[in-house]
Amino acid sequence: MFKPMLAMMMIAFCMSLTACGGTKTVVKTNDNCGKQLTDLQNAVNTGAMTPAEYDKARDEAIHRCNHE
Repeated sequence: MFKPMLAMMMIAFCMSLTACGGTKTVVKTNDNCGKQLTDLQNAVNTGAMTPAEYDKARDEAIHRCNHE
């Protein structure tokens, strides 16, 4: 009785993994870009990054938001 149940559990497990290999969907909205900029501003305000690091990261974030 244990072997058939184990076999069925393995089959169910393998079938559930097939759904994990789906396509990648990327959603980009201005809200995400705004959130990134707000997070960067908060990081520089709290001292987690220097103003120079902030400027570089901000420019990269704006570039990604405008060109993706």
